[in-house]
Amino acid sequence: MENYLIFSTSIIKFLLPFLIGSLVFFSTIIAPNTFINLDTKNARKFIRSTFPKLYLWSLIISLILTILMLFINVLFGIVLFLVSFGFFFSRQYLTHWINEASDLSTKSENQKKKFSRLHTLSVGIFISQILCLTVISFIF
Repeated sequence: MENYLIFSTSIIKFLLPFLIGSLVFFSTIIAPNTFINLDTKNARKFIRSTFPKLYLWSLIISLILTILMLFINVLFGIVLFLVSFGFFFSRQYLTHWINEASDLSTKSENQKKKFSRLHTLSVGIFISQILCLTVISFIF
């Protein structure tokens, strides 16, 4: 059991900052540069293709972290599970809802507000995930 804990701790200490770095890199470098360097149509296509992949990647890594962490620190394991659920929810539901709200050719004021609320929720979830992962990384 001791070897398992040492191995798990090593994997966690590698994957946790790796995931944080992936998320920060994407949100600070890739996404902003996409809208700066591509026209609206191509930027939209690229972002719509990339975000589901980022969420899937993050879901897989965070689930691995959750499983490993549950045997070491149950509270951190639960937090990592919630982070994983956020990636699942964002990939399977929130992204689709945001795209639907964005695709409407003529948008009423309510539809614009709906898009804004959904996008704000998406950003809020993403930032809270980065914060949770960072706090666990520093404490662990």
